[in-house]
Parts: sequence; structure tokens; C-alpha cells
Amino acid sequence: MRAAIVACSSLLVACSSVDFGGDLRALTPADVRGVYHFCTLRFTPYQTALPVANVLTSVIDATPAPPALPAAVTLSGTDSTFDMTYTRRGTGALRVVHGDVEYGPHSVFLYLTSQTPTIIQQEALLPPAHLDLVFDKATGRLTAGEEVSSYFVRLSDYASAAGISEEGLQDRIQGHVTAVFSSGSC
Repeated sequence: MRAAIVACSSLLVACSSVDFGGDLRALTPADVRGVYHFCTLRFTPYQTALPVANVLTSVIDATPAPPALPAAVTLSGTDSTFDMTYTRRGTGALRVVHGDVEYGPHSVFLYLTSQTPTIIQQEALLPPAHLDLVFDKATGRLTAGEEVSSYFVRLSDYASAAGISEEGLQDRIQGHVTAVFSSGSC
């Protein structure tokens, strides 16, 4: 028993001396405030026979004709909120999502205010609960990668975004999102 206690103590001391790459304080609204343009937004199904849906070429018009504004995520510098706006490709309809932001040491978590998935979440194949984004101060980018947990999207939304037929597919498609939003150029 004593050997186990000594081993655990040694492990705790070793872990406490590890350098995790800098400041572990949570980011603040002032750290990440700004307008982030959509660079990439893709939904990748876990069923490898299904194609990746590039949402920026099928659903979102990332650079619509004026007077419409480019697709963007705007993070407030004064409070923990965000706005996501884009123009729906094909219809020209303006889409706006408001939500709350939670801050981690290197990430921001975008939570939609509504607890029910909106048409915007569904058609853009966004996660139903929150979007986890890693912040890179040097590049001014927010990135969602493959480490984001999987979720299900409606078949009709996925098939439309992927440009495939719904025939023979399940009602819901499981996968994950990859995305890059940049405060500068893509």
C-alpha cells in the first residue's frame, strides 16, 4: 500500500512540473473579439463510402454579391456572445444565428441560444449543441478539426449539401465538422 502511495505521489509531482505550452487562463471576449470569415466548412460522414459535404460550395454563399455581406462569425469583445451570418446559396436568404460563447484556455465554444436545432444548424450541417473552435492568436484563426465529437445530421440536409441522392441511405448521417474561420484572409 505504501509503495502505491509513493508511486502516486511521484506521478503527481511529475505531472505538476509538465509545461503545457504557456498560459492556462481562459481566453476572454477581448482576446478573441472580431469578425471571422468562413474559409472552410465541411461535414465528413463516418461512413467512408459517403462523400464529404463542402458546405461552402453547396449551402453557404461565402462571398455573395453586394449589398450582402460575406459569411462570418462575429465574436463580441464586451460580452460572451456571437453572431453567425451568411447568405443561403441559391435563394439569397439571409441567415443569422445568435448564441453564447464559453471560453477555455485555447478554445471557444459557440452555443446556440435556442435548445432546438434551427434550420440554419440543420442546413449548414453544424453540430446541434455547440461548435468547438481552437483559437490561434498568431494567425487569427478559429479551427474545428477531426477531434470534434461526432453527431447526426438529417439525411435531407446532408444529401442536399453533398449533392447526392437520398435513396438507400439512413434517416440520419453520423459524422463530424471541420472548419476554419479567419479574422484575416483565408
